[in-house]
Amino acid sequence: MLTEGGPPCPVVFDAEDVCETKSLDATQRGADEALEACRIMIGFGEEGWVPYEQAIACSNQVKLDTLAVAKSDEERAQIAAHWPLDDMDEEEYG
Repeated sequence: MLTEGGPPCPVVFDAEDVCETKSLDATQRGADEALEACRIMIGFGEEGWVPYEQAIACSNQVKLDTLAVAKSDEERAQIAAHWPLDDMDEEEYG
């Protein structure tokens, strides 16, 4: 279709790779949607900037609630290790 009947397209994808890529894409989309929902609910910017102390307090409460419903110790560890606002440097630059 792309070559309009000319030579065959030189790019070929293995069917198994296509399925795996689609699966990974779906997983990534889910994670992106969850982060965006969290960002909107807590109120932090795309770069992680937090405009108000209440945003940090809200983030901490959401984190506690999320940890409470985690299904395993491993899931709790992953949540704790990757919580969006925990890795921000809150020290003054100087």
